[in-house]
Formats: sequence, C-alpha cells, structure tokens
Amino acid sequence: MTLKRHPVKTFFIDNSKFFGLCLICILLTGCSSNVRKIPDQVQAEINTMPAELRELYKLQFIEGERNFVLNNMHIGVAAFEKGDFELAKRAFEDAILNIEYVYSDTEASAKARSLWHAEGAKTFKGEPYERASIYYYLGLIDLIQGDYENARASFKSGVLQDAFAEEDQHQCDFALLIFLQGWASQLMGDEAFAIEAFKEVKKLRPDFQFPDLSHNTLLIAETGRSPRKLADGVGHSELVYRRGKAFKENRVKFRINNLQTVAYPMEDIYFQSASRGGRAVDKILKGKAVFREKSSHIGLTLSNIANKAILISPLLGSAGGVASMASGGVAVLGAVATFAAIHSNPHADVRYWKNLSDTVHIHTFQSDTANLAVSAEYFDRKGRGYPSLTSAKTQIKSDNGSFFWFRSRSSFNVKNKWHNIFISNK
Repeated sequence: MTLKRHPVKTFFIDNSKFFGLCLICILLTGCSSNVRKIPDQVQAEINTMPAELRELYKLQFIEGERNFVLNNMHIGVAAFEKGDFELAKRAFEDAILNIEYVYSDTEASAKARSLWHAEGAKTFKGEPYERASIYYYLGLIDLIQGDYENARASFKSGVLQDAFAEEDQHQCDFALLIFLQGWASQLMGDEAFAIEAFKEVKKLRPDFQFPDLSHNTLLIAETGRSPRKLADGVGHSELVYRRGKAFKENRVKFRINNLQTVAYPMEDIYFQSASRGGRAVDKILKGKAVFREKSSHIGLTLSNIANKAILISPLLGSAGGVASMASGGVAVLGAVATFAAIHSNPHADVRYWKNLSDTVHIHTFQSDTANLAVSAEYFDRKGRGYPSLTSAKTQIKSDNGSFFWFRSRSSFNVKNKWHNIFISNK
C-alpha cells in the first residue's frame, strides 16, 4: 500500500509572522539571560491566538528550537481539545518536520546527535511512543475531516514509529493504532483490510471483540495523565519511565441515549512508553549512556586493581617499587577512563509530552447519527466514580457516521520544569 500523507505547508505552526518575530527576537537577544521580555509585536500576535493556548505559545517563543517539537505536541493536543483541528494539524505536522530535521546536516542536528552533548540539551525529538502519538492525533484529525485514506496512512506511520526504536526493529504492539487502521479501512469500505487489522489487534488483545461491519460510530475516551520520564543511575544517565501521578480514573463508561456501556481499554500509554515491542524496559541507555556505563565499569575496575597492587607492594620487597610504579600507571588509566565517562554529559533527557493521557478507551456501534447523545463517566478499578471530572468532548457527525472524543483532564495547563527562563510581557 502506498502511504499518503498531506504535505507540510510551513516550518512554523500557525502564523509565519508570529514565529518570524520569535526567531528575530531570539537572534537579537540571545539565550544567556534568565529573564526575557516578550516584545510587544510578539505579544500582540500571541493575543490573536485562542485564549486557552496563549501560555503555550509563550513557551513556544521563549524555549525556541530546543523544545520546538515538544511545544508543538502540547499545542497540538490543546488545539485538538478546543476543536481547532487545522491549528492542531499544523502543530503536529511541524513537530514531524522538526523530528526529521534532527537528522539533517546542520550544526543543531550535529549537536543533537553528538556523543559529548548532554541529553537534556538536545533538540527534543521524543521517544517512540511520543512520535507514534503524533500520528495518532493526525489520524484522528483526518477521520474527523473525512479523509479516511490519509487517516489510515497516519495510523500506519504511527505503527512504524512504534516498531522502530533506538536503531533496532521490534514488533509493533501499539494496538490502538492498528485498530484505528482497521476502523479507517472500514469507513473506506475496505473490509478485507479492516478484518486483517482487527485480527492483528486480537493477537495483542485476546479479549478484543471485532466491530461489526455495520458499525459507523466510534467513541474514544482518554483518561489519566502522561507517563513521566525520570533520570536515574550514576550521573543521571539512565532514563526510566513512571506512570503519571495525581489521578485515579482508569475506567470509562459511555452513556448513549441514556443507555450505559463499558468502554474497552484499548491502550495503556504508560506501557507503551516503558516497553519495546511488548518487552518491558527497565531503563533506557542511549548510545552515549551505554558508553558511559561500560567506561565507568572498566575505569572503576582498573582503579580497584591499582589500589590492590599498591596495598601489596610493601610485601614484595625490592620488587615492590616496580609493582607500585606499574600500578600507579594503571590507576592513572583508570582515572582517565572514569573521568572521560563522567564528563561525557550523558544526562538522560527527562523532557516529556505532558498532556498525553495514560489510557485510551474505545467503543463502536451502529447508530442513527441524527439522534445521538453521548457522554462519558470515569471510574477507578474498584468502581468508584469521579463525577467531579469535567469531560472535554469533541463530536463530529458525517454521512458515514459519528466520532466522539472525550478526555478526563484538560490538556491546556502544561508547566515545564526544565527551563529557568522567566517569561514577561512587561
């Protein structure tokens, strides 16, 4: 199958004038100051953006190229929740463009790939689950816009991102994306492809029930908070994943015209972050982090040998001087190896897509789209409900059916801990 994907129209996400101003201001002011004033022209452009997204656009300006992809991810989800699908599409497409840019022949790209540059100072490009999630949202936008061929291509691209991790090929286990490929195919009338996709889902989710080919309505609900990335190990070189905090809801019931049905938990985003091809990952050691672990191990081993030789040298009489001198040389080599490993700046990159969800739930059915009322209710594993959660909802109706998207927690509030720049428009 030939993959089709809409072309990326622009490097910047929404307003070329706005981001042109951002670029000029960054070049003029530099990045050395901890306080950066937002110029009046830039603030004026920010004020033309949807109110819920303005803080995210401020971060886009202030953090610049290093977090350009990350901030596009944040803006994309927030714009999607608001129902501004064109803005969301452009944000996600620019994120994809900049991920590819990391591998181009530029100074910034070289820095991003450099063995001696700290992970946290790289141009952010995301982990496989994050890159796959960009295509998840792009595909949903295509579904909403009735472009089922592009939707299927987007979901397929997400599958490829999941299968390709850290230079190694692994089996894809992102069941949500495979299911959505099948769903897009079903809406296209390509029943054979749809059935094949659903069979693949069944292998990953044995309790999954095939949608009937008459189904024309898809409900999706996202619950919880994004997986977290933490630095661990000596020198903070190891990247580990932890489930998001401060939420309990992980079950969904849809109320459809006053009839209640339990949603199927199709995807655990945390598991996707902490696994590769279904295999659990204890920690991530990127290329240089692996180097650091090996070098530190070798260096410390050499140092230990040297220390033991120095301790026993007095027992060797006149030969002890030779042993001591030799061990001293080994100690120097050990110290150099350890120093080189520690100072290779292998700090794990703990930046992550903060307004992703924890779990994605689905339900499909056949409906008369003209008379359809749907809501979502959230529960924990013990069945306790959380009626206080305000559910964001996007509803799209078309000739082919309906699509409803729910989210238990707002995606508008994103606070980053990885920068120390004060944003001001005063």
